[in-house]
Amino acid sequence: MPDCMACTKAKQSVIPFNQKGDREMLPGELMHVDIWGKYKVASINGYSYYLLLVDNASRYITVQFLKSKDQAA
Repeated sequence: MPDCMACTKAKQSVIPFNQKGDREMLPGELMHVDIWGKYKVASINGYSYYLLLVDNASRYITVQFLKSKDQAA
């Protein structure tokens, strides 16, 4: 008895993504930046936002806590 179409598709395997990615660049050449917030409850020091910076080449991550969004500049 042949399998149904859904069973056949569920058993298919997928080739994994390239783990190395496109990292053939120098550190600092491409940065990913994101600002999160405003949170309803501020931290103990009064921070309501945070700035996340990720270097694409080295995957170095930096987090800066901000009291207001204009501090991101």
